[in-house]
Amino acid sequence: MHLKQHLIIIFFVLICLTAPSFSIFTETGPEYVPLNQLALKYGLRHERDPITGRETFSGNGYQMTLCAGMSSVMINNKLTFLDNEAKIVDGKIAVPSNNFTRIATMLKEYSQQEQDRTEENNTIKKVVLDAGHGGIFRGARGKNGLLEKQITLDVAKRLKKILEEKDITVIMTRERDANLAPSLDEDLQRRIDIANREQPDLFISIHANWCSDSSVRGFEIYYCEEKPVSNHKIKLDRINQSDDSLDNDTKKVLNYVLRDEYKKETQDLAEEIKDAFEKLNTPDRGIRNARFKVIKKTECPSLLVEMDYLSNKTACHKLATTSYRQQIAEKLGEAILNYQTIILKNERFTK
Repeated sequence: MHLKQHLIIIFFVLICLTAPSFSIFTETGPEYVPLNQLALKYGLRHERDPITGRETFSGNGYQMTLCAGMSSVMINNKLTFLDNEAKIVDGKIAVPSNNFTRIATMLKEYSQQEQDRTEENNTIKKVVLDAGHGGIFRGARGKNGLLEKQITLDVAKRLKKILEEKDITVIMTRERDANLAPSLDEDLQRRIDIANREQPDLFISIHANWCSDSSVRGFEIYYCEEKPVSNHKIKLDRINQSDDSLDNDTKKVLNYVLRDEYKKETQDLAEEIKDAFEKLNTPDRGIRNARFKVIKKTECPSLLVEMDYLSNKTACHKLATTSYRQQIAEKLGEAILNYQTIILKNERFTK
């Protein structure tokens, strides 16, 4: 799902949070029809958010969202106004009867249009690959002299080739053994700037680990649970809106919802990488939350992958071979492509 569509839904959630709740139906006024009749007819799954009161009917290419007390309904990401407020009737969300038939017709019309757009747009089109370290920042060093900066660049280049063969645009933060700035902090910021400028669908930073305990080995996948996505000026400029139009409370809610969505998408990708890496017969040290700068400050789903420990003799020997690096790149590519399949299936993606 693209950012513009996502902010429409966030706006809808904000309305739900502030909408009055009506649980009593009076005999006066228009006749109401429960929407569960449409759910049964079109095989829709019904879910209710206990916090916001948002009611969602989805499935088979359809999606409909509304709240009691609101005079509008979201149908396949398009806001449509009702003649009267939606209400709770006998425990079920209902709309005025004169709107019921129109909603059924709109579901059919929007369904095919949205499905076509989803298949075209909800794919991973651009990925930024960050080969960790480089130049004067060598990273970890193995006992055999193998440097982290060498491995990360080699794996990133191999992964780039794999993704480009699948028509995915790949941007590298570095393509040679060079640092991006004289200081480490500036170097990291340059990597973040590249990602935020390119606005990719994914950012993956590739690393190799080190530990004073040489018996430790295995892969680790990091995401940032506290990822702040509150740079509203940049995000709203992308859909030609002004940051000044939002009050502070609205910004806080936008930040919360966007952060929650990024977290979910990043965790989904992390699980795919975890499943793929387990096929390498490398110990699984889990998916972890960390506040690494390159994954905290990038404005897209971002992960940092530690392939293994250079401080471990066995791991260092494997990482020194081009065949094993190729396997790592292939598994990362497999995970990304599998995640793309999940995106299309769930019809959801934040950009």
